[in-house]
This record gives sequence, C-alpha cells and structure tokens, in this order.
Amino acid sequence: MIADLVVTVVVYREGGRYQAICPEFEVEATGQSSGDAKEEVLAAVRRHLDGIAFRGQLADYLAEAGFVVDGGVLRAERRLVEVDEGRVTIAF
Repeated sequence: MIADLVVTVVVYREGGRYQAICPEFEVEATGQSSGDAKEEVLAAVRRHLDGIAFRGQLADYLAEAGFVVDGGVLRAERRLVEVDEGRVTIAF
C-alpha cells in the first residue's frame, strides 16, 4: 500500500536559526528559514521511517504510534489542533 503520511511540524525560532520538530516521531531538524527547517524535518522523518520499513516493521510501528487511514491518507488519531501563546502574570 502506498499512502501519504500527514505529520505535525512545529517550527521555533531561536536567534537566527529555525528548529522544526515532528512530535509524532520525536524527530528534529534545523534550517536557515522556517521553510528550510520544515523541509529538513520532513526529510528526516522519511529517513527514519525508511529505516523502519527496511526492517519490515513499518506497519506495526505506525499502528503503535496511533496512525490510521483517514480519507486515503495516514493520520495520527491524536492531532494537534491549536497552538497559541498565553500570558501569566508573575512576580519578577
């Protein structure tokens, strides 16, 4: 079976670097821009999954990670639905 795999990509900026994280697989990568970091983390996810597929364990790995087929694509049942900043007042 061939399917698209939809993953979450979270990008942070720290100084002049960008760090992208795929929380479903705990894979991280960096780049000079947000787009570069996203591309790099998706490539890292692909390499990670290719290694698991090479060992013949991809279907089991994806099932254990909570991925299901949804509309012809593989998606995690547990999905990130919102990221926001909040404000808490503290004594400083």
